[in-house]
Amino acid sequence: MKDAMIAFARAVGWGTLAGAAPYMALIFVPMAFSYMAEASIFEIVVLFAYPLFLSGAMVLGSALLFGLPLTFFLSEQRREHGGTYALTGLILGALVPLVINGALGGRMEAELLFFAIPGAFAGLVTGVSWGRWREARSR
Repeated sequence: MKDAMIAFARAVGWGTLAGAAPYMALIFVPMAFSYMAEASIFEIVVLFAYPLFLSGAMVLGSALLFGLPLTFFLSEQRREHGGTYALTGLILGALVPLVINGALGGRMEAELLFFAIPGAFAGLVTGVSWGRWREARSR
């Protein structure tokens, strides 16, 4: 059980980093450099932590709501394969930001790709990490 929790945390952690990295590189790093003269170190740390917390909440929530039930279903059917987790993570990672936007009353516009593409990457990385561990465990 301890190994499963570590593997789950590792998958969520890598997925969180994969989802937050594009935002950190394109938006938050330049913002931090522009605020460096005026802002305190605490404000800059909060600026860097924001995409990690947002990505982490989505990745963890998706892994708990969709990933673990998928694991249960696939293990009961004896049909586990790492590619299944990767593909499911890719699709759900792209859909979750769109669904959250729709639930919050947002419109479906092309700008949502700004969230769907990193979300898909985060889901893919999470699924690959978890799928590899599940495959290694079953051998």
